[in-house]
Amino acid sequence: MKFKILATIVAVGTAVSAYGQGVLIWNIANTGGISATSNGLLYTNNNGNTGLFDGINNNVGIEALGGSGSPSSLLGVFTAATDAKGYTGFDLGKFQAGNAVQVPGVAAGGVATIQLNIWYDGAGGLFPSYAAASSGGGLVASATFQNPTSNPGGIPPSPDQQMVGMPSMTLVVPEPSTIALAGLGIAALLIFRRRN
Repeated sequence: MKFKILATIVAVGTAVSAYGQGVLIWNIANTGGISATSNGLLYTNNNGNTGLFDGINNNVGIEALGGSGSPSSLLGVFTAATDAKGYTGFDLGKFQAGNAVQVPGVAAGGVATIQLNIWYDGAGGLFPSYAAASSGGGLVASATFQNPTSNPGGIPPSPDQQMVGMPSMTLVVPEPSTIALAGLGIAALLIFRRRN
């Protein structure tokens, strides 16, 4: 009898340590509006016209970071080209990337700090990374938020959690930095200076 109890405890402990604290880089059940601070969707802004991202026909790239207190660990970079499914767009305003990922430093069932850096990756892949999309004038969005994690050993056990803590995000062309604008101004002055 004691052996059965010990074997059960070891099996449960192994299962809990194996599954840990999973999160899904998905927002497929979210329903929030454009100003939602949680349960958010993905929007685009096209010359002032804001609408839901077309996740049916297009994909996004997603760089996910996470941790306890700060998003210090890379959880994964997901694009249609690197995702085993072959897509990341899911539905209007929605995305689905990869499988569950573990958030280091967060206890099972705890709250993780997640940072999502998202970029428009089109139908065939426009940019290999968030940094490339940002510097190349692509549509980008970034948000940091708190998100629950799974607790497979809890009573009742909770499954891997999707991005319910995610605020709504709008993909926009990043504004040029002050240094880039200053460089443009100096270049314009040099081009148009008077020659005596």
